[in-house]
Amino acid sequence: MTASRTASLLRFPRKLAQDPSDHHHVEKAHPFSTLSAGLGRPLRIALLSDFVRIPYANGAVFQTRLLYQELRKFGHEVTIIGAHDPDAIPNDLAPGTVQLPSIPLKTYRGVHLPMPLARWVFDPNRWDFDIIFAQVTSLVHHFGIWLREMKGIPLLMVNTTHLAAAYDVLLPESVSKIEAVHAGLELFLKRPYERTFAQIYNQGDGLVVLSEGLRTYWRERGVTTPIHVIPRAVQPDIFDRAIGDDPYEAFLPTNGPRLLCAGRHTREKAQDRVLRIFAKHVLPELPQATLTMLGQGPDTEDYKRLARELGIMHRVAFPGEVPFTQMPAFYAYTDVFVHASQSETYGNVLGEALYCGTPTVAFADGMGVSSQIVDGENAIMLPPGKGQPAELEADAQFGAAVLELIADPSLRAKLSRTASRVARERAHPTVVMERVARAFKSARDHAVVSGLRPAAQGPRVMQWLTTMKHIRPWGVMNAGVYLIGHLRPGKAVDRPVHPQFAK
Repeated sequence: MTASRTASLLRFPRKLAQDPSDHHHVEKAHPFSTLSAGLGRPLRIALLSDFVRIPYANGAVFQTRLLYQELRKFGHEVTIIGAHDPDAIPNDLAPGTVQLPSIPLKTYRGVHLPMPLARWVFDPNRWDFDIIFAQVTSLVHHFGIWLREMKGIPLLMVNTTHLAAAYDVLLPESVSKIEAVHAGLELFLKRPYERTFAQIYNQGDGLVVLSEGLRTYWRERGVTTPIHVIPRAVQPDIFDRAIGDDPYEAFLPTNGPRLLCAGRHTREKAQDRVLRIFAKHVLPELPQATLTMLGQGPDTEDYKRLARELGIMHRVAFPGEVPFTQMPAFYAYTDVFVHASQSETYGNVLGEALYCGTPTVAFADGMGVSSQIVDGENAIMLPPGKGQPAELEADAQFGAAVLELIADPSLRAKLSRTASRVARERAHPTVVMERVARAFKSARDHAVVSGLRPAAQGPRVMQWLTTMKHIRPWGVMNAGVYLIGHLRPGKAVDRPVHPQFAK
């Protein structure tokens, strides 16, 4: 590390690697032990996922992988069920993975939509689980509901996407700026989507959301089943080990103040807003500052073009997507983490930055960001503004907060200590798995009191009707998403750089 950078880090006295003794988590019985003891054997759990491998950085699939690992660690039988991925190789897949027939989503290369296109999918004798955990966005929810109705298996679903803030990413950028288009989408896409998913969630035995704001959101839209607020866990085996060398030295031009923005490059994440704030409100005051746009996605080239148009390309780095195992070093060796997204159900990168004690500036969203930050305690959180004048003022306040953090090492240190402590109290796997176990028990109890009668135990005609009831909406709606995806085709993705399910 250069002497100048060493001095910069000394101005920012936070720990670069956490001592495991700081966690205050005592070994105790696995939180699922009571559930399995009641059966006299390990649990058989189906994890429905949008992915059978990890094609790119994705919070939901990272959490599915972590849950898979935690459950397997204690002897439970776990089956990953998701869309067939023709690019997956055997080493990507967890043992026993089931791949449903699929079609590609053109907007997001690497994403495939599961479809009800094979008779074996609806063979009730093929499936034998104690509970289904559906962490999906696609209409494969109907497969979980079919299993619940056909076999009497409790079903717990997870809300992973806030469509109200993200749906326009499916449209070309020129079209997405037309107000009439948004009005039409509000009427013909957003509201029907909300009604559809409220009905879907009410056909299960519980809904997991990632923040109190989303619990309120879905209650207001008619969800009546139990709702459980469970944050996403941060993996200590990755984020608590010793930090290695400074990764920025390979591509940054100077040793000035460093800003980091991480996440998949897609319009819904609002990274273009970060670029504009950096250009207008940070760089004029700190000409040696740099902004690292870590990640990649369908809008990477658009962001590079914007950086050139703003005249800041010489101060902005686009290193691409890096292995998940390298993320702690990127958080540790930056000065300020900046996050402008308004579409997060949780925001994994924000949770990771806070866990690492990285001073952070973010916009409040009433959902995932607002659930993780207490303004002035563990990070700086600002109103995002609504409408162009208010947004421009919010951008100026955001830039001023970044400048204040860089200029005030004592404030950075205070936020760092609190952020790291609070994140461990909220997002350590032991804490999260205890909440998941309670949600599993609640789902099992809900299935019992709901009087669920498995169709597989009834007449053949009832089994046929149960199957047909779910084939149509599953197939038709996923086919519609597939067609909409052609409006804004994405670019091909490279081979994944992250640890896979089977690793």
